[in-house]
Amino acid sequence: MCRLRPRVRLVGSAILVLLVFSVSTTTSLWAQKADDKTGKEEKTLSSLKDGWPIHVTYYPSRLKKDSAVVVLLHMRGGNRLVWTRKGGMAEMLQNQGFAVIAVDLRKHGQSKLTAVPATSGKKKKSRKGAASNLTRFDYNLMAFSDMEAIKKFIYTEHQAQKLNMRKLAVVGAGMSAPVAVAFAFNDWLKKPHPDAPTLSARTPRGQDVQALVLLSPESNVPGLTINRALKFLKKRTAFLVCVGNRNARKPLTEANKVYNQLKPIADDPQLRRNWLNPFPVQLQGTDLLGKRIGIEKVVQGFLKKYVSDLKSPWRSRRSKAAG
Repeated sequence: MCRLRPRVRLVGSAILVLLVFSVSTTTSLWAQKADDKTGKEEKTLSSLKDGWPIHVTYYPSRLKKDSAVVVLLHMRGGNRLVWTRKGGMAEMLQNQGFAVIAVDLRKHGQSKLTAVPATSGKKKKSRKGAASNLTRFDYNLMAFSDMEAIKKFIYTEHQAQKLNMRKLAVVGAGMSAPVAVAFAFNDWLKKPHPDAPTLSARTPRGQDVQALVLLSPESNVPGLTINRALKFLKKRTAFLVCVGNRNARKPLTEANKVYNQLKPIADDPQLRRNWLNPFPVQLQGTDLLGKRIGIEKVVQGFLKKYVSDLKSPWRSRRSKAAG
């Protein structure tokens, strides 16, 4: 059972609405199935546009085709280990029945190139990836190439009936929040396959991102402007924005920039889909994790309500026109 309890806190001149979830699933068959450990798998994906190696840790779900899937992204200069440590968010979500993919975006963690293979007779050129030299092209490729490689992997697992890609969520932190938003926007713009006379009967290509969790989000990064994306997504995708609010003027300003694009917000907590939840700490982004401030329960409850509890049965995503 998932309960919503909104609270209001005044921070500066802005009124922030806190979302407090409590999750109780211990008596359900869903939770009993999820309690069985399924382990994790290390994967190396190939970014779609340039072949950049994208390293991920995949946590399969025992719920198979009934499971929602969550993609976890890190902050600038970080890596997926912030999610995959023992007892961390990835394991917590897997234990709640989610399929989970923790990602090293390009130039982060293991997703760094030490050399580029020679082409056209040219010598090999050193190309060490580092978060310190990210360009507008890197951010663009994260959103539209790296994330599309992850979506392709999700599609493969979906077709194998190991998860339900129609119930997809992405968690972004700091610089990866605009990456997550841009990816979701692009995914929602994908038109279904023209393989049936009516729109509802056609096989979807996208429109799978049902929820976004943004931890201390940056409102924009080079190469990605997300105001239009937020305005488009606010009626289609649920949002949870989390931020530390103690002596944190810039992070609060950035979080409010993002949240203000999601207005108007429904007053009824049972109808609203977009939430801002500040925490009484100076910490930001993924540094909010593991500090016993309750963010893990808030995120898990949000994802359960707006993703895993969705009534969206598994269906094949292979176009009927493919034969």
